[in-house]
Amino acid sequence: MKSSVKALSVCLAAAVATVATAVAALAFPQPAFAQDPQSCRAVRFADIGWTDITSTTALASTVFEGLGYQPVTTVASVPISFAGLKTRQLDVSLGYWWPVQETAIAPFVDAKAINVLQTPNLTGAKATFAVPTYEYDAGLKTFADIAKHRAELDGKIYGIEPGSSANAAIQKMIATNQFSLGGFKLIESSEAGMLVTVDRAVRDKKWVVFLG
Repeated sequence: MKSSVKALSVCLAAAVATVATAVAALAFPQPAFAQDPQSCRAVRFADIGWTDITSTTALASTVFEGLGYQPVTTVASVPISFAGLKTRQLDVSLGYWWPVQETAIAPFVDAKAINVLQTPNLTGAKATFAVPTYEYDAGLKTFADIAKHRAELDGKIYGIEPGSSANAAIQKMIATNQFSLGGFKLIESSEAGMLVTVDRAVRDKKWVVFLG
């Protein structure tokens, strides 16, 4: 499940409420905050570089711009984006994945530095291990099957960017030998880099397991 997080800001809270109304109406109203101080005009988004978040951030930025705001997007890792929200260098992130990032965000939420919006912007989605169809058909269907195909996978699991909660969860599985994954190597990369590797493996019909 993916939710939105924002820094505690009165003018931003009002803007988010107005944007939600505008989206629900499927129409852009006239700029609604012409009377707002200039400090409330800029809306600073965090984009952690994942395709879904880049897309939703671009859509939200278009809506904000239509309302007369000045959206700015900064590409940053998950830890840096949370820190930026805490210090008010950033205003909002549309990329909080629950529960995988719950541990990372908890100190900020407990300190009331970040507020998680209660209504998620995406439900029913999963972040988990994925494999090409030909591997699934050959028997790699569960986490427990990964270790059975250690040789074909060259003992590697492909993750996303260093410092991500998802990578930390995978590394913990390896370190504690869950599903007999002890000895596997986590290959950390960007989402784009990981997908390039997967695309190359699929073209060559090589085995690969990755975070999908």
